[in-house]
Amino acid sequence: MSRFADDRVLLPEPGKPPAAPRDVASDPAPGRLRVWWAGSDAAGYEVRWEGGGAPARTKLVATPDTQLDGLVDDADYKIEVRAVDSFGQRSEPTVVGGRPGRGDAGWREGLTGLLDEFRDDASVRSDVPGSLWHLSGYRGCVDLGARAPGEVGLPIDLGCGADEAVLRARQPLRLTESDGGLLGRFVVLTDAAGPGGRLTLDLVPGPADRIGAVRSTPHAGEDPTLPAGAIRVLVDDGGVRVNTGAGLDQRTVTAQVPPAVPARGGGVLHLFEVRVTTSGVFVLQDGRTVGVSGAVPRWSEASALIGMRGPQGRRSRVHVAAAGFSGPPAVAPSVVERSVNLATRQVLAPDAPAPALGISRRLLADALSARIVVTMTVSGAVDTSAATIQLGTDVLPAPPAVPGPPRSAGSTVTVIAEVPQALLGADGEALSPFVVRAPGAEPGVVVQESYLELSVATPPPPDSSRGADRASRDALPTLSIELGDSGGVPMPAPTVTPQGRLVVTVRLAGERSQWDTGAVAGVQGFQLWADGRMVASLPTSIGGPSPGGTYSIPLSLNGFTSGRHVLEARVIGVDGDRTSVLESFTVV
Repeated sequence: MSRFADDRVLLPEPGKPPAAPRDVASDPAPGRLRVWWAGSDAAGYEVRWEGGGAPARTKLVATPDTQLDGLVDDADYKIEVRAVDSFGQRSEPTVVGGRPGRGDAGWREGLTGLLDEFRDDASVRSDVPGSLWHLSGYRGCVDLGARAPGEVGLPIDLGCGADEAVLRARQPLRLTESDGGLLGRFVVLTDAAGPGGRLTLDLVPGPADRIGAVRSTPHAGEDPTLPAGAIRVLVDDGGVRVNTGAGLDQRTVTAQVPPAVPARGGGVLHLFEVRVTTSGVFVLQDGRTVGVSGAVPRWSEASALIGMRGPQGRRSRVHVAAAGFSGPPAVAPSVVERSVNLATRQVLAPDAPAPALGISRRLLADALSARIVVTMTVSGAVDTSAATIQLGTDVLPAPPAVPGPPRSAGSTVTVIAEVPQALLGADGEALSPFVVRAPGAEPGVVVQESYLELSVATPPPPDSSRGADRASRDALPTLSIELGDSGGVPMPAPTVTPQGRLVVTVRLAGERSQWDTGAVAGVQGFQLWADGRMVASLPTSIGGPSPGGTYSIPLSLNGFTSGRHVLEARVIGVDGDRTSVLESFTVV
């Protein structure tokens, strides 16, 4: 690209090259290194590494935190990190060494209740007996992904850009007091808390598949959408907070939490640990305390849930590389699951008419025992404590998995009904209708998930379907345009006079673009078009591809006629990839 501006445009100029990154360090793990450094005002960073007999490799990242995969254990690697500004100018490198391998595996010690390192997806596939986890998610949106060569951890695809995947351990965490007042530890190694993502770690006194509300409480403390006794740790771009349901004791906690949010780059695994003690709850990220709460549970046994959500509106893939908890081991129930559809996703009132739709008896023919599990979102005055499931002519009690009073509107509640033995062990006609009912149900009470949990004498053949292999290439930074007045103040509905000017702010943000691959595609520059005519072209690769940045471009309105006008920004990557976005303004 070449630099160009017509008479109405003033292009920004590059400044001095950025300073070299500080405090670069590496953390080893089998086949990989996590590399991090002190953040700066740079638009991004270039990371170059070589070793293990392989050629040198380079990638651009937008955050001061990255993961290098596919490395040779016990080999020495040289890593160079350079700061990169929005014009592609590089700093001098800061060099650090690294040696992949087992590293500090101390966090594994004491995980006697459960330790799963997800070497394959067998522990999550609930179509055969012996799975350790139930995977909850909207059907067609959440699925186990096919692991690509070199990919680390269990991949879970979030294909609709708005849903959440939740893993529930089938065996419970059991609290036991040890030295220092430690009652229990819940540990997860995952990249789900990357830019724009969200990670929830829940401890729930009952086998609930999901808890809380889609929109979480913005501040730490008691959350009326959580069931009584629940402890929720929420990690997102805003930091770390601990929310609780009612019915927990509260202690005064004096531990200090750093004010800064630790870096979490896209595609980078971080170790999160929840420590439940007699003094409260402590949350650690990579061994560093990042959240505290004075909540102390009254229960001694709870279900452990891992909730994962990618950036809103964007298909994404999250990974869980390990998860476990302390305490006495328990035997996970040897069950299989069969997803079933209720006759309607609406929860019905006890006397409401039901559609004449049901389920086939063949699903129950080989079952020694069966349960129906339904997760719903409540609203209004619905009484989930009196919920029932109608299965043909039978009306089965379906109490909440976590006892307690009805939750507030928007809460998620799991109810469970035991299927009578009379309905098991033989073929027959379909059981119709098949609905869930609760007093006070109204149109806002909807079913999120429903399935049969079966204990069977003869296991069914495993489901051969798998999620698609989502191997992808680096994505360009996310592009947006903001129009401001002559002082740069944003104008939500730009209406201007011919004698004025606009400040066009072009933003190329790479944090979320590197979610899938851990890197962002390099930018060679962008163009600005007005009403189909190019008015500016700005190269951004003086010293090499840039990771994006923010660019303010004053635009004189001289020559623009009255009426609506369209601005378009076009970004061009070094590999020829392009993306564009439109914005409009009106001249009066």
